Amino acid sequence: MSETEIARLRDEIAEVDREIVAHVAKRLHLAEQIGMEKKLLGLPLRDADIEERVMTRLLAECSTREISDAFAEGLARLLIGESVRREAAVDPPDPVRRRVLVIGGSGQMGRWLCRYLRGRGYDVAVHDPAGPFDGFANESDLTKGVAAADVVAVSVPMTQGAGVLRAIGSMKPKGLVFDICSLKAPVERELRALGKAGVRVASVHPMFGPDLWPLSSGNITFSDCGNGVAVLEAKELFRPSGASFVDVSLDNHDEFMAFLLSLSHMCLLTFARTVSKSPFDLAGLRRPAGTTFSRLSVAASGLLKDSPHLLRDIQALNPHTAAIRTRMREVLDDWERATEADDPAEFLTLIEQARAYFRGDTR
Repeated sequence: MSETEIARLRDEIAEVDREIVAHVAKRLHLAEQIGMEKKLLGLPLRDADIEERVMTRLLAECSTREISDAFAEGLARLLIGESVRREAAVDPPDPVRRRVLVIGGSGQMGRWLCRYLRGRGYDVAVHDPAGPFDGFANESDLTKGVAAADVVAVSVPMTQGAGVLRAIGSMKPKGLVFDICSLKAPVERELRALGKAGVRVASVHPMFGPDLWPLSSGNITFSDCGNGVAVLEAKELFRPSGASFVDVSLDNHDEFMAFLLSLSHMCLLTFARTVSKSPFDLAGLRRPAGTTFSRLSVAASGLLKDSPHLLRDIQALNPHTAAIRTRMREVLDDWERATEADDPAEFLTLIEQARAYFRGDTR
């Protein structure tokens, strides 16, 4: 084995080490969340049955990968011990003495919002026709809930957002109101109407799913609906997340999302459908390996876990999607012409233009 190969393998080990540390950090973060819930519910910190179950699970996982029992047991004890320490160290935040009503709190992002805000000390209640969210106060009377709330968060399907915002407007809310719709076209008129009526309203878009970790790696957009103070209030709610804040006007939000959501989703959906119509059995290659196919397969599989109704709405409800599809067809034609040309220069030019964009060289 050459020294060059040894160096390459050491670089690969270093990358694996980074992944191991990232996964351990996420595990400990989840343990802290468990510790928070235990303290909020007054439950004991340690549970011998659960710890034994975790030990058994880790030993079994290691055994299937030919990792020695001694190493597996040591690893399990380290993970359990540090998780218990993290749970014990959690200090629930002081009550903020502000009541938040999450409309649609039983949905995926609604649940994330409930957990996030309660973890910051807010008193969170849920109003959702789909049913209550276990562990959170249920408010079946929307009028009563809005009247009592210091903050009203709307986390409902985009097709229902306009109706919910109109109903809230008729109740003359005293608190901050914000939505978290992925697109603003379905609710823009209602948001602007609330702003004109003097409601403290802002539009928010967490550009991530409910499983993102760490939150500091995410982005959240904020749109002014006619009340700049409301935008500042909304930002303060999410400032502890560490996420990056992006100010986007209501006029430009959906065009922005056409590239960030519609385009990326359509690329992955097109890949998934094309592969599914292939005459080959490619199942064995759909794993997180180093090939482009496997990486795209992982990304597409992750996207397909989202609600199909949400995926359709992101395409159907954005007025800029048609322009994106036209651009995609034009670009596909560009690649086709460049590929079929006798001279490779055109293809190489397209590659260099793309590279320049991702290098940040826009000159």
